[in-house]
Parts: sequence; structure tokens; C-alpha cells
Amino acid sequence: MAATTVSTFNAGASMLGYLYQVRVALLWSIRQSRIGDFSVSVETLDDVSFESGGDPIAVLQTKHSIHATAGLGDLSPDLWKTLRIWMIGRASGEVPVTATKFLISTSVTSVGTACAALGLEGEARDIQAASTRLKHAATTSTNADLRDAFDAFLALDEGVREDLLSHVYVIPGQPDADAINTQLQAELYHVSLHHQELSIQMLEGWWFKRVIHELINQGLGIPRAEIDAQISDIQESLKRDALPIDGEIDALMVALEQLPEFANRPFYRQVEIVGAGPRRIRNAITSYLQAFRQRSAWTRDDLLFDADLCQYDQRLLTEWALLRDQVCDELGEGSGEEEMAKAGRAILKWAEDAPLPIKSGLNVPWICRGSLHMLAEDRRLGWHPDFEMRMQAIFDAATDGAET
Repeated sequence: MAATTVSTFNAGASMLGYLYQVRVALLWSIRQSRIGDFSVSVETLDDVSFESGGDPIAVLQTKHSIHATAGLGDLSPDLWKTLRIWMIGRASGEVPVTATKFLISTSVTSVGTACAALGLEGEARDIQAASTRLKHAATTSTNADLRDAFDAFLALDEGVREDLLSHVYVIPGQPDADAINTQLQAELYHVSLHHQELSIQMLEGWWFKRVIHELINQGLGIPRAEIDAQISDIQESLKRDALPIDGEIDALMVALEQLPEFANRPFYRQVEIVGAGPRRIRNAITSYLQAFRQRSAWTRDDLLFDADLCQYDQRLLTEWALLRDQVCDELGEGSGEEEMAKAGRAILKWAEDAPLPIKSGLNVPWICRGSLHMLAEDRRLGWHPDFEMRMQAIFDAATDGAET
């Protein structure tokens, strides 16, 4: 049991480390976009690396600790393992000498340590002092696990050691994988003043998928322009006259094989009784599910309220009633079933094409189409000119029979 607990703990810590790494990559990308052009990669030259014009300009090592008291002392494994990675990269030429190197850690450091002397620019930054302390640590330590790092550091000429450290910056005491959310909110405050949490969820949802795609396909990195464009799209979607669309909902498509699962639903039967084919029935089901899920997400995120949806539905009902009256007037009295079904398909076609957006800045046709099918599900409207009686005969008669 103890071994299982330790294994689970280590797996959880490792997962948190990866989550932290990806979130740091996003946070630093947003900050870097204010400085200049770049592309960012995860797990290539380093945990996170930034390139410009094909040349690495900065590499980041991220260290996440679940122990708040963990410290970055002169013999810290996090520090020495990171230095070893950078020394190897420097020797191979993969990481240019001039590339800025950041060790970003949730652990803290103390005054008088090498890590404190390698902090961001200021009076406390002292390259010579850091080099001296690290040389002393490498010479006197008996830690066998770090011996390779110690030996590599001591093998460098004094001038090379100081040149390496002059490009190293240790940033301790950073928020953990969960708390980093606050820093993301601060960086994206301009995107949405009223829906900051949602804007971060949307950006991170895209970011994690994009990083996974990059890792699988071993691309050339995620360019700044793509990140800026995504942030701009989110900003536009959260404006007063627009709404964000969930990418997974937008990509939803019901398979023809799934049609029988919906065969007893009113909105399905409404399409069926006017003689529409299986592909139009499939499109009706897809639009219904898309609209239902997206509308639910909007209300859950407080982007729309029940009153807004009721107002929109009433607008749809008004427009449907006008068209239905026009079609029924053309039918005349005594029309046969074939003519009635044809008229119903005309009304259904209107529903499939109706340009009635829920917000003026949102041009996603399945919102309107699916909302109309939701009203058809509630039998508040229909496509067949005589849909009320047809639905009553199908559903109410079956209910009455079951009760008797």
C-alpha cells in the first residue's frame, strides 16, 4: 500500500510539473509579445524555449514543488540539474552562449545564496559571488547524484563560468500551478473586465490543445502572431454584441447511425412528418445538440440569462408564425397530404437558413437553426402546417393509451 501511495504521489507531482510548465509557457509568451516577435516551443531545447529568426533567444527551466518550504540553496538539485542541462546545451551549440536562461521555481531562496546572487537585475545580483559560492559547493559536496554537474561546472574556466552565469536568472517564489492563474488574469485584464476567468479558460483550452499538437507533430514552434490572434478572437467574442463559441460544440457532427437514438423525440418526428430525408434529420439533430449545449454554456458562464433566451425564442416564434401564415395562405382549403408535406418542407428550409442571430456580432447559423429545433422539441412550433394535431396524435395518444 505504501509503495502504491508513493507511486501515485510521484505521478501526481510529475503531472503538476507538466501543467506548470505549459502554463508558464503561456504566461511568458503573453509577456514576451510586448517585446518583440518570437515563436515558443515546449520540450525542445528546454522546458520552454523562445526563438526569433530561427535563433534561440531565451530558454526556461520550470521547477514546481508541492512543498511550500522547499528552498533553492547552493546544493539544490533543481539548480545543479538545470546548470548541467545548460552546460551541455552550451557545449553542443544547441543553446547559444548569448541566450538568456531562466530558472523559474515555486521554491524560495535566501539572501547570501548563489540563487539570490543570480536574481533579476539589481543590487543583489552578483555574478562573481554566485560563481564563488557554486564553485565552493561543487568542491566540498559529497552528493553523488550531482557529481556529474559538479565536475562539469568545475571543468569550466573561471571566465567561462562567469560568462555562463551572466546569462542565468533565477526567479524563485513563483505561484504554483494553480495560483499562476492570478498572474494570467493580470496579464489579460484588457481582454474582458467582466469575464476574466472565462477568457483565461478559453485561452488555456486553446493553448493546451495547441501545445499537444506541437508536441505530437514536432513543429517549428507556436508563433507570436497566432497567440495574439487567439487573444484578439477571445476579446471580440466577449464584447457586448457577441458571444464565444465552443470549438468542440462547433465541430460536433452526429453520424447517420445515431439517428435511431433520437427517433422518439418530438423535433425528430417534426422533420420526419414533412418527408425530409435522413441527412436533413441528421442535420436537425446536430443543430439541436449544438444549440442546446452552447446555450447552456452561455448561461452557466453568465454570458446570457434566461430572460435573454426567452426574448430570443419569442423573436424566433414571431418570425416563424409570420412565415407559417404566408405558407398556409398559399395552400388554401382542402390541400392534400402531399401539398401539406411540401409546404412543411418549405417552412423547414426557412428554419435551416433563417438569418436570425442571437447577437448582432455572432454569425453562427446553427445557433438559430438549433434554437428553432429546440422550440420544435417543445412543440411550440412545427414545420407541417397541421403540426399540432400530428404531434398530438403521435405523442398524446400514446400517453393516453399508456395511462388507460
